[in-house]
Amino acid sequence: MQITKESGKDKMKVTYVCDICGKPQETVEIDNLHIEKLGIDTLTNEEKEDIIKYNDEQGLLLYSLCPSCFEEGFSKQTGWID
Repeated sequence: MQITKESGKDKMKVTYVCDICGKPQETVEIDNLHIEKLGIDTLTNEEKEDIIKYNDEQGLLLYSLCPSCFEEGFSKQTGWID
């Protein structure tokens, strides 16, 4: 699956956003963006629709957990971290 770019742009902006706190974590610009380059090509279509969004100002938005929210919430609830 290739993600198309707007005409006239050399790169696609990809912004990682925390799904819990909503804070942007990192923004990168990628040439010839393919879903495989993002490491999410193994997700189901439903999972992709849940975590991948597009915004004209920020480009492609990928929702995940930031280290702080992961450590404070998910890891402690699942017992991964004491």
